[in-house]
Formats: sequence, C-alpha cells, structure tokens
Amino acid sequence: MMILDVRSERQVLKALIHYINLRCRIDEIDRRFLSQESQIIYDIISKKRDKDPTLILMEMYNRVERFDVDDVDLVSENEANNLIDSFNRTLRNKKFRFLLNQISRVMEKDNMEMEDATGKIMSFLHESSSGFKYVDMKQANMLLKQFHTDVWANRSKKLHWPFRYFNTVLNSLRGKELVVIAGETATGKTAFMLNTADRWAAEGKTIGYISLEIDVVDLKNRMHQKDFDINLSAESEKLSEEGQLLLNDAIDRTVDQKMFFCDSGVRSVHEIIAGIKLMNMLHQFDVVFIDYLQLMSCPGKQSKDAEIGEIMGSLKALAMDIKVPIIVASQLNREVGKNDKGIPRLSNLRESGTIEHSADVVILIYRPILYNKSQSLNEYHAIVAKQRNGKTGTIYMDFNMTRQVIEGTGTSAKCKEERSPSLEHVLG
Repeated sequence: MMILDVRSERQVLKALIHYINLRCRIDEIDRRFLSQESQIIYDIISKKRDKDPTLILMEMYNRVERFDVDDVDLVSENEANNLIDSFNRTLRNKKFRFLLNQISRVMEKDNMEMEDATGKIMSFLHESSSGFKYVDMKQANMLLKQFHTDVWANRSKKLHWPFRYFNTVLNSLRGKELVVIAGETATGKTAFMLNTADRWAAEGKTIGYISLEIDVVDLKNRMHQKDFDINLSAESEKLSEEGQLLLNDAIDRTVDQKMFFCDSGVRSVHEIIAGIKLMNMLHQFDVVFIDYLQLMSCPGKQSKDAEIGEIMGSLKALAMDIKVPIIVASQLNREVGKNDKGIPRLSNLRESGTIEHSADVVILIYRPILYNKSQSLNEYHAIVAKQRNGKTGTIYMDFNMTRQVIEGTGTSAKCKEERSPSLEHVLG
C-alpha cells in the first residue's frame, strides 16, 4: 500500500539525494509503504547517507533503469520536510482507521469488552507518540537552520497573541510551551481563555478546548455574548425575534471554525492527555486550552502539592511531545488579599512552587475593582509574571463583563527582561 503518489515519492527521494542534512529523517519513512522501485532507491540512500549525491546517483542508475530523477522537479528542503510529515501523518491515520475497523468488527460479534477496546486504542496512541529520541550535532544544526529559515521566509508556525499590546510584552508561541493563566474567583480567567480561543479560531487556527467545569452550550453562549446585552445562558427567552435571528446567524457563521470542545467531565490527567493526543492526531491542533488545573486529578499522590506537580510535569511533557502550546487556567490562593492593593504575585499560585517550575509563561489576572470599589468596573490587568527568555510586565485591558469581551489598551512602562530583576509587585 502506497501512502504518497508516485510523483511525491520521487520528489522526496530526489530531495534526500541532494540535501545531505535532510537524510537524518530517512529512518522516519517506513519503506514498506513505498513503491517497489522506490524501496530500492530508499535502501541505496540509507546505506550511503553520508556520501556525496553523485555516488548515490551512480549506484541508483546501475540498479534502477527506469527511475529518472529528472522526471520531477527538485523541491526545496522545507517542502521535502512537509512531504515527509505528510507521509507519516497519513500513515498514522490509516493505521488508526484500520485499528478502529478491526475493533468494530470484533465488538459487533460481542468478542471484546469496551475496556479492552479502549486499552488497544491507548496502546496505539502510546506507540505512536514520539517517545525517547535523540539527535546528533549535525541533526541539531539542521533543525536550527530550518527553524530560522522558516522564520525568515515567514513560514514558521508561530502563534501570535490575538490582543493589542500583548505581542509587545509576550513572545509568540511556537509550540511546546506550557502557559498558566492564574486568577482569583470572578477575575475572568475563563473569559480570557475563551476570548483568546475565539480570536484564534476566527483566524483559522485549530483549537482544542478542555472544560472541566462548564458545558459546551454555556461555553458557546459566552462566546456569542459579545453581540448581546442579555445573558444568553440565563435570559435568552427575552430575545426579540430579531435578536433570535441575529443569534442564529452568529452561530451559523462559526460552523467552519476548527474548534473542538471536550466537556465530558473526565478529570484524570492521564485520560485527559490520552484524549488530547487522540484529538491532535485527528485534527492537528495549533493550541490546546484546559480550564482548569485544580480540577484535574492524578491518583496515588500523597498531597495536593505532589499531585499538581505531577499534573504540571505531565502537561509540559505533553506539549513537548505533540509540539503544541498548552494554556491552562489556575486558581490563586487566598493570601492575595494580604498583598498591596490585592495585586497577585507568583507566590500566590496555589501549589506555587510546582506550577512556577513547570510553566514557561505565567500570566496573573487582576481586577482592581475587587479591592477598590472606586476603580473602573472594566479595568483588567494581565500581569506577565514569568516568561522564559522574555519580558515581564503588565498589560492593561478593558473587560466588558456584560458582553464578556476583553480588549488590550496598553502596557506598563517598566517591562523588563525576565533575567533582570522582575517587577517588585509581581514577584513580591
């Protein structure tokens, strides 16, 4: 069974011949799923992976009379990488569909329990994950050059924050980051998560949203609240006929957005991670949201601190594995009220040491009105308290609670690099 068409196969093989640095990926290609002729060429390249292209071509012409590399154009190294990625992704999907069909046939005959079927699927996901891999310096150099080449050619998969002023403080996400959005109750953590997800989905990004507390209907109501002053979750019966038409039209406009929700109530970190891996295999996420951290569980841990530490470590490992940024909401402890003006600090994170250690970015949500009733109802701060290789500082925002809309309005003048002394009110 061939995965790529003959032309694409030849383009990959030609690129492997001409780009020596690309040959570090040859072992990722399962030769059993190449055409018979391509298998011979694959074996030649594999055995002579350190040789000059001319030597490979000479042996190839001696062994494969019909194969002419001039039949196809030489694609760029980046395009060849994409073809190899496509090969592996398509092969994984075909294997997964075959497994599902096989399980379905057995279950139809009542010869398999659901637990056994689930076990086979989880085993497949585990085997399909990247696992432990290593690269030598030559391969590392190739990966680094490819990273910068993609950036310079505007081909990188960087995820730019969708709010005004955010990108003046926060670095763009390029995959593998674990981001924590932390705040007290009623500060608008979920509103921040949904606003971010909604804006990225509107830009065509593929979003995974795991909600452990709010069901999908309420989440969608909150996302469409931006067009209405009536609370859609509690008072939609008050909508006029015109308002009902407006709501239905707004709902229909999002039908093609690639946003996938999970509100199943599953709280085990291991089950959540397995589910995210499965969803990512099917949909190739740009980012995953989890709302929220303290509702997740990790059985067997003696203390909440140890449990949160294990969960955070597992989420960071997941982000590294699937190469997708994960944004998780978190609660702050009750000591926030003792701070000057109630401004949160990293030390106010519940189980702060374990969360701060694993997170690449920590954003603390602060609403001044909760501690000073004379402040504006809409004033909303996103305090970047930690950012690896980046700045810390405060981003000022406007939060329309009625419509659940958040907008950036400015940044603090004291944004600093994280390796310099951080803002006193952030770190305490």
